[in-house]
Amino acid sequence: MRFLLACFDLDGTLVDSTADIAEALAAALAAVGPRDPERDPRVVAAAGRGMPLEAYFALARPDGDAAACRRFIDAYRAHYHAHLLDRTRPFDGVEETLALLAPLRARGLRTAVCTTKRTDTARRVVDGLGLLRHFDAVLGTDGIPHKPEPDLLLLAARTLEREATAGLMVGDTERDLLAGRAAGMMTCGVGWSALGADGLRAHRPDYLIDRFQEVLPILEG
Repeated sequence: MRFLLACFDLDGTLVDSTADIAEALAAALAAVGPRDPERDPRVVAAAGRGMPLEAYFALARPDGDAAACRRFIDAYRAHYHAHLLDRTRPFDGVEETLALLAPLRARGLRTAVCTTKRTDTARRVVDGLGLLRHFDAVLGTDGIPHKPEPDLLLLAARTLEREATAGLMVGDTERDLLAGRAAGMMTCGVGWSALGADGLRAHRPDYLIDRFQEVLPILEG
């Protein structure tokens, strides 16, 4: 077994949540106003890019102040928390493949969700979709730097008592790949990313998969 730790991004990697995130972004933009016919559609279209909410706000209202940013974030969370499982579903093969990791977990593999979401929100999504039993930890970005900084992945390694250098980071954005590399992990990009396989290839992942099932032989080594 090549790896002792597998870290998975959530949105865009394990689950297709773009529609629910896009609707929450639209609600947040409406809360801060006024509507920007050029920026607002670009922000909603970026729903699959895995950015922190502050980055979405900066993209939407580059001249906005801290109070407007707070309104944006509060409006986003109010809408999203009420609708986070409306259309969000696991990608094809995710649940079945995670179940097949059980023998590897019995031999010492530890699995973690590592997401830009806050931990409590991430747990609601993972648990609500019936995936929680497949993970040893669900970790969000609560008070630590967001990816592409490595802090979240290093926290996963400490929490699960594994060396980060024995880990694989699986994700759909350049932020995931850069964070994995910075943490000393190997990286795996997913071809169903909003960036697409070519977009991820530019960031030099160690592995690039087209179907989630392909992560199993990588972890088996």
